[in-house]
Amino acid sequence: MSRSIHFVGSLPADVCGTPRQAMEWIIQQRRGHRLTTLPCDLDPNWVVGYLRDLAGRPAFEVTRPGEYASYEDMRTYGVRRGHRLRPEDVSMGRTDRLRKALEEFRAVRAEHPELDGIRLQISLPNPLDMAIFVFAGRPWLSLRYLPVFTQAVVDEVTELTAEAGPDIVWQLETPSVLIGMDMARRVPGGPSLGARFLARQVAALLARFPADAETILHLCYGNYQNTEMFAPRDLGPAVTYLDLLATALRRRGRPLPPVHLPAAYGAHPAPRNEEFYRPLRRLDPEWRIMAGIVSAADPAGGAESLRRFEAAVGREAYAVATACGLGRHTVEEAEKATEAMAATADAPSA
Repeated sequence: MSRSIHFVGSLPADVCGTPRQAMEWIIQQRRGHRLTTLPCDLDPNWVVGYLRDLAGRPAFEVTRPGEYASYEDMRTYGVRRGHRLRPEDVSMGRTDRLRKALEEFRAVRAEHPELDGIRLQISLPNPLDMAIFVFAGRPWLSLRYLPVFTQAVVDEVTELTAEAGPDIVWQLETPSVLIGMDMARRVPGGPSLGARFLARQVAALLARFPADAETILHLCYGNYQNTEMFAPRDLGPAVTYLDLLATALRRRGRPLPPVHLPAAYGAHPAPRNEEFYRPLRRLDPEWRIMAGIVSAADPAGGAESLRRFEAAVGREAYAVATACGLGRHTVEEAEKATEAMAATADAPSA
């Protein structure tokens, strides 16, 4: 039986004008393979639409202008003097849109018997990442207001989980983990301290979700404009983090969610050298892995990268995927990537 294929979520703007259009495109691109989920993420640039929207909210003021043309052109916000920041101030404000997407999903699923048992995947930025992007360049503010962002996310998950129950899965997306661990290398003992803090933050967040809220964890190297924040040397930092997170989740009595673990990054294909994947030998065996090894830049190379990935981890990946969403691709590139996902999913096991 071939592996499933996992769509991280975002799609080129030309194919995600409506929730139904986005979902139908994914269904067409699955090429006979089982999907892990059916995503509906209408912002091809992840949280950029949300960040732009904050300029119109009375709680915030722009302290450094930016138009999001690149990583260097990010806008920075501050809290207006005298305002006490509340969860409703930082909410993504998308509950009504998600309800409509859920209605469309249920209709689409009813029309496609092959989707039986499949859930609607909702992109859920980690509140730490949201705070970092809002207060770009001022980490002390991000940490000060992290509880407010956390409450806003918990409120959204709690409300929609109560309404949608088994029809949705939340994909918790957190580039801050791998990017933060890479930045921490500049400080003696930094990677270990950073990994522990980041693992505790996500474990504490997941522990506040309703017990029946299904989640997926998505790690990332940054992918704005299809460009990574840094180039990974190997999968060691990701494994270190995941092992610490597994311990933190067990202490809280929470299950380990499936994890999308990228090996490709930005516009670069996944490495094919054995050393890159060797750290997977020490990955906690309970993690259910979606291997992010497919790239439109090297469609034929996914099978070899997957072979090395699975040989190192000692088991078959639950699913294969690209490194991140397809929103920063052209439609032609996205179709090439999905074709490569299907071909890689059928590759012989290591």
